Amino acid sequence: MLWTIIPEEIVFEGIDEEYIVTKEIVYQGVLMKVRPCPEADGVVIERLISSDPQVFLRQDLQPGTIIRHAI
Repeated sequence: MLWTIIPEEIVFEGIDEEYIVTKEIVYQGVLMKVRPCPEADGVVIERLISSDPQVFLRQDLQPGTIIRHAI
């Protein structure tokens, strides 16, 4: 039992969905979250983790980019 005014349908929405497994790696000196991409024999960049604004401007490190042979 939950003690909330929010309906159960909203609280439990998406509870049965499969979660994407991500892991953190360092690639070219940049920490990032990636997810496996077996079709391309590598990983897909999900998120960059950096305090350097220049890292986010790099075209080769944009989210969605596939890094081959990175596993």
